[in-house]
Amino acid sequence: MQAWICTELTGEDSLAFREQSVPECGPGQVLVKTHCVALNFPDVLITRGKYQMKLDPPFVPGSELAGEVLAVGEGVTHVVPGDRVLAMTGFGAFAQEVLVSPPMQQVIRIPDSMSFEDAAAFNMTYGTAMHALQQRGQLQLGETVLVLGAAGGCGSAAVQIAKAMGARVIAGASTPEKCELARSFGADEVINYREADLRDSVMALTGNKGVDIVFDPVGDDLFKPALRCVGWNGRYLVIGFAGGEIPQVGINYTILKSLSIVGVAYGMSAINDPAMNAGNFAQLFAWYDEGLLKPYIGKEFACAQLPDALRDMNAGNALGKTVVQF
Repeated sequence: MQAWICTELTGEDSLAFREQSVPECGPGQVLVKTHCVALNFPDVLITRGKYQMKLDPPFVPGSELAGEVLAVGEGVTHVVPGDRVLAMTGFGAFAQEVLVSPPMQQVIRIPDSMSFEDAAAFNMTYGTAMHALQQRGQLQLGETVLVLGAAGGCGSAAVQIAKAMGARVIAGASTPEKCELARSFGADEVINYREADLRDSVMALTGNKGVDIVFDPVGDDLFKPALRCVGWNGRYLVIGFAGGEIPQVGINYTILKSLSIVGVAYGMSAINDPAMNAGNFAQLFAWYDEGLLKPYIGKEFACAQLPDALRDMNAGNALGKTVVQF
């Protein structure tokens, strides 16, 4: 069995594809044969020592995969050998065989209709967006959602889920190409926030009322103008900081519109409330089968090209999700 090993905290150039011993499946664990992995921005950060979870080299990075169950340990009943599954691991996914240890890590059986490529691209982005909009944002039918980074993995999932929940969606993106892509995901309106003033555009589209929810996986210099787009009793969902800088806010601003700034920690929420997560995925898979959700896979790479795939993501070239075949 081979795996991509991070040998130093210097990024994708430190990755080496090396032989590893096949992991043994202990009680409560699930051994999965990897078919595909999907990349997430934390995969870029963790190989540089810049992610909130710090690992000492050597280690296997990679946070989500799709594949087939090879073996299950004592006490595992929700999957059996031969099941097609997706898994979220935090790290360790960039390997031909991966040992998953619930409940700190997830392994979920996928619908027969779902390809391994779609499954690999599904867990982190759709799980995050669903938890953000359903539990943290309490999105209601007919409300308006502003999605930033709407052509990215999390943003594209949020556009589709918000539409499935009956919301009006304003999508924000940084180029004309990304705006058109966001529109293809179902966005009602799109704003190129590198060419137009974000707040002025949103207020023009909402009759100066602002939006009920901002879904923000970008942070950085978009935070302040996006916060000004929130309407009365609105919710600002903090997903991540793909833009680079973690913004600061004067807490008094929350009083002006009685708004809430809400953190979204999908991974820990799934661990702390597995019943909630199972219910979310039951709904997500139902919407997938109905054709309401479809991951946008912008690029696919071969296993040998995995460092190139991470390099491409770090350069900001990825649209939707990037999938690597194993």
